[in-house]
Amino acid sequence: MKLPREKRVEQAVVAPPPEAAQRVDGGGPWGPTQFDLPERSGSNSQAILIVSLVGVLVLLVLAGLWTFTYFQLG
Repeated sequence: MKLPREKRVEQAVVAPPPEAAQRVDGGGPWGPTQFDLPERSGSNSQAILIVSLVGVLVLLVLAGLWTFTYFQLG
């Protein structure tokens, strides 16, 4: 048995406030949102370099500790 498709009337659920028509800066009619991204200020190669150096340092410390315990207990 095939039922007929129900027709719905389109209606606006919410509308922006009237003063939103004058807003032009950031986020649309409701103001800034959490999804507004900052402007791109350039490359982040310095941050990548710092994080990779810290990662290598941590790995070296772990390898040194493992080697120390291996020869002390072995």
